[in-house]
Amino acid sequence: MAPDMETIKKYCEVSEKERELLTSNKRPVVLLKKRIQDSGYNPPLSPLSKGGIKGGYHASALPDSISPNNLHIGFMLPYTPLHYLLFYYPASQSQSPIPNPQSPNFDALVMTSGNISEEPIVVSNDEAAAKFSDIVDALLIHNRDIFMRVDDSVVKVRNTLAVMCNEFKENIPSNREVELNPSLFTLHASLSFIRRSRGYAPEPISLNDDGPEVLGCGADIKNTFTLTKGNYAIPSQHIGDMENYETLKFFEESLNNLKKVYRVNPVAVGYDLHPNYLSTKWALSQKAEERSAIENSELRTPNSELLFYGIQHHYAHIASVMAENGIKRKVIGVAFDGTGYGTDGNLWGSEFLIADIDGFKRAGHFKYIPLPGGETAIREPWRVAVSYLKYITGDEVMDYLKSIGFIEKYGSERINAILGIIDKRDFSPLSSSAGRLFDAVSAILGICDTNTFEGEAAMALESYTIDGIDEDYPADVGLKDRIEIDFCLTLFRLIQDMAKEIGKDIIATKFHNTIVTIIAGVVQRLGMVHKLHDVVLSGGVFQNMYLLKNTMDRLKSIGMNVYTNEKVPANDAGISLGQAYIVRERMKQSSSRTKG
Repeated sequence: MAPDMETIKKYCEVSEKERELLTSNKRPVVLLKKRIQDSGYNPPLSPLSKGGIKGGYHASALPDSISPNNLHIGFMLPYTPLHYLLFYYPASQSQSPIPNPQSPNFDALVMTSGNISEEPIVVSNDEAAAKFSDIVDALLIHNRDIFMRVDDSVVKVRNTLAVMCNEFKENIPSNREVELNPSLFTLHASLSFIRRSRGYAPEPISLNDDGPEVLGCGADIKNTFTLTKGNYAIPSQHIGDMENYETLKFFEESLNNLKKVYRVNPVAVGYDLHPNYLSTKWALSQKAEERSAIENSELRTPNSELLFYGIQHHYAHIASVMAENGIKRKVIGVAFDGTGYGTDGNLWGSEFLIADIDGFKRAGHFKYIPLPGGETAIREPWRVAVSYLKYITGDEVMDYLKSIGFIEKYGSERINAILGIIDKRDFSPLSSSAGRLFDAVSAILGICDTNTFEGEAAMALESYTIDGIDEDYPADVGLKDRIEIDFCLTLFRLIQDMAKEIGKDIIATKFHNTIVTIIAGVVQRLGMVHKLHDVVLSGGVFQNMYLLKNTMDRLKSIGMNVYTNEKVPANDAGISLGQAYIVRERMKQSSSRTKG
């Protein structure tokens, strides 16, 4: 948090759209590009270096410990009187007691939510004293009680090529293959949510037409829930990761509040298929209570039974974009994220779907790779890298691991233990996750090998991408009944580039370009086979701005209509909107058939 715009501009580059967001009455945290300065130093491994290992080094004007391995940082302006007092109240009794707006006490304050990791924000002074006394030096308390806990909203401005101009539309060849000509497009700045909360939630989202009242319970990571009322969807504020009893109580507290405020009485509930999600267990517990109440004739008659719908994770991602745009027709859905429970019992995360309100067909995905140690592999991406290299090199895996420094870093004994469980499904579940592939590449390049927070390794990898590189790596696209993409050759060529001491920024960019090429190629094929021209992009991986911008630009250049999340986050916080939309539209269809 900085006291004013001029201070923010000392540390970050700020566009006009970003300035408007920062100064708006919603006062979100805006992710801005760090302002860089030439330090004269030239280490080859910096994510801020340009031009490979021979490029000059540019250092951020901010300390390295703030948002490390990332070209961006979140800034916000004060939005309460207390914030202004922190910046401007006289620092000593010798000064005038009148705050001086020309002389702030600080250039910036590093702000974080008032909570223990993985728990909801603390809202009472007594609880704050009990939980924080051992970990903070002081508590600044207030005599005004907090009615509802709400996190700060986090947003980012993305620049993409806007709708095609008339000249381009009228001259699309029949095979829809055209070269990208920037002069035929205009640049469009749009809002991208990372977290939709204070200032934006529970602002309703228009669904264009009337429908029944339903509830989407969301996923477990970055949980939100969504209620529908009339022709609106009402997404909740950010609830957080559903990992403990405290967060579940916060979920119930917020749900009861919004049901009361908007007078919503859901007649149906949508939930994720993952049996171990706390949000799913909560929904199923409501289902059990409902059944018991009906059997005992305590609440409802059998004709008014609350309905429950299990909605596949990635299908809900795609449906969240469909909801934002009022789409009910068939689309090509590309859902890339870290983890989602698949209908085959495996972990999905790189899905090409043909989807509409009635359901979806899985048309393609990345090749399954074991995750050694399951959840541990998500926290330690180097394990996923070992798994990929075992698949690629077979018996020569130790030689390759040695060549990229893994043996020296992790030790032969530890790596052999990982290799020993790769083929045991109880310890190494199969995953098609795009997020895990980004993690593996980040670890292979030595950029980041541990996720201390979700997406850290992939975010660090993105920070190495640079403009002006068009090359990519080869990949094997298997054209069977369901398309399967194998990145064996991609990683093999990537390691060859490492051996040639090609810069990590160049390698990281070529890898990103490879994913863009794969998406465009698969979408184009599916479009021709199914005669579809509408493409939906969603999932946490598409919060990668380099990937999203270049994918959208490439798809538009081949004549596709591209839709992505703008009103809710592309990550799992958007899942609940997708769930609610599918349930609502299916109930409308069922009601229409019954009347017919």
